[in-house]
Amino acid sequence: MSTPNNEFQPAENYQQNHSKLSKRLSWPLILSGGALFFALAAFSMSFVSIALPSHTLASRGEIQLIPSQVDNPKVELTGRYEHELISSRSSSIVADVAEEIAPSVVNIDIKKEGKPVAMVPFGSQFFNRFFGTEPVPFQQIPMRIPEIKGNGSGIIISSDGLVLTNNHVVANAQDIEVTVQGGKTYPAKVVGRDPFSDIAVIQMQGAHNLKPAKLGSSKHLRPGDWVIAVGSPLGFDHTVTFGIVSALSRQIPDINANVSFIQTDAAINPGNSGGPLVTLDGDVVGINTAIAGSGQNIGFAIPVDIAKKVSQELISDGHITRPWIGISMAVLTQSLAKSLGIPENVKGVIVAQVLPNSPSDKAGFQQGDVIQRLNGSSIETPQEIQKFVRSKPIGTEFNFQILRNGQMMALSLKTDTLPDTYANPAAEQ
Repeated sequence: MSTPNNEFQPAENYQQNHSKLSKRLSWPLILSGGALFFALAAFSMSFVSIALPSHTLASRGEIQLIPSQVDNPKVELTGRYEHELISSRSSSIVADVAEEIAPSVVNIDIKKEGKPVAMVPFGSQFFNRFFGTEPVPFQQIPMRIPEIKGNGSGIIISSDGLVLTNNHVVANAQDIEVTVQGGKTYPAKVVGRDPFSDIAVIQMQGAHNLKPAKLGSSKHLRPGDWVIAVGSPLGFDHTVTFGIVSALSRQIPDINANVSFIQTDAAINPGNSGGPLVTLDGDVVGINTAIAGSGQNIGFAIPVDIAKKVSQELISDGHITRPWIGISMAVLTQSLAKSLGIPENVKGVIVAQVLPNSPSDKAGFQQGDVIQRLNGSSIETPQEIQKFVRSKPIGTEFNFQILRNGQMMALSLKTDTLPDTYANPAAEQ
């Protein structure tokens, strides 16, 4: 019998061979198909992430969408994407805030008389040598009174032209001229000044339909918050600078011991005084006041909460009456206690100076006394005493417990009205 042709096999043999072939090919096909499926899925997801980046970031936990706002969801960013988004938008945000606040910021020019100057250019030897005579005594020579010009900034707080600024900008000014955005000028007069807080309010004459600034609150400021400063540094009106809140509650006795300042690195220069420090929400949170001359980008602003309270009283009464006890004080540090022969463990406030005819002078306070208790409460800083005194009306009686020459003593006094001669910013009273 001849051997069958291998090209033709019985049907049952074909099926068996096909089954074996299928088994050999099925797993590679499945794996290939799966790989193709995942490749297409990855491509589709990358396409969706390009079209919808926020949802992609949300799936990765780098951005959170709040679904309650369906039409306009609020985006909360975390990590580096927050920095990237803020950086990409910061210039437009600052520009928008600067544009919004600009109509409410003014330039203030003042003129006042300086100290008289005698017109005697040479000494007596010159006159004897060339003219053979003595110079005319100073009192017989006409005195030249120089005119002093100054420049500052201010914030419009009412549509009829009330302007909030620093006291040192308009103090003793004889002529005040205010320039608004666009270049229009108005004469102005002082409504009230408060040297103690360095706040003043002036009134533009004939002004109307002006845009008041939005005065916010400085209570919720934090170091690191972004702010802009607007003003007229060196006379360049409506100059905008950008920075952050560097610190809060700064005590700067050389500038004003009566105020706890906001420190900022937004550039502040001469002429910025009285201008606003503004958040990125457009709220005025400070009144730019001073700079540290020995450093760069170290500026200070009066918290707007203080400015609002003072300005309201100046507008209603024209002045502010404050209680006064008449002592200069300092914290009793260990080194100071050691130098004065006081035990280093003693806590309190040392009396540095007793002002003549003050309530403290009349009560018997002496230089070197250590105040340890006030109305039964322990005292460790001058600010605590100031807070006690300022929180009560004039004529309130206070009871002090002091340490003098190692002996405890009790002294009482009643507060009086702070005299204008002592209401200067640099005096800690």
